[in-house]
Amino acid sequence: MREMQQLTFLPNKDIFKINDLANDLYLIVEGTVVLLSADGHEIARIGSGESFGEQAFLKGGIRSATAKAVDLVTCFQLPRESIAYLLNDASPLLLPLFEGLLLQMNMNNELRNQTMIS
Repeated sequence: MREMQQLTFLPNKDIFKINDLANDLYLIVEGTVVLLSADGHEIARIGSGESFGEQAFLKGGIRSATAKAVDLVTCFQLPRESIAYLLNDASPLLLPLFEGLLLQMNMNNELRNQTMIS
């Protein structure tokens, strides 16, 4: 199992791209990350103390946005395997609950993106 590691991303560096396999969750320690839709529109701007890449909770999850460092970004990268291990250790019902909530969030995000495009 991979361990959590601290990473630093330079300004304008892609952290991950839309349609990449979602293997890791990120927790921002310092800096700002922008999430971009397929057509390059800003979906969200997040900073210190926030997380992104929640698709890592879903087995076989695919990135629904591109994450890019706005400025110098320091974050912790949590591997999917470690997240699943911790959740399964806490309760066998916790992982399916998170997966259901994430699927609902993805549907809401997709509807919001379609409304923005229209």
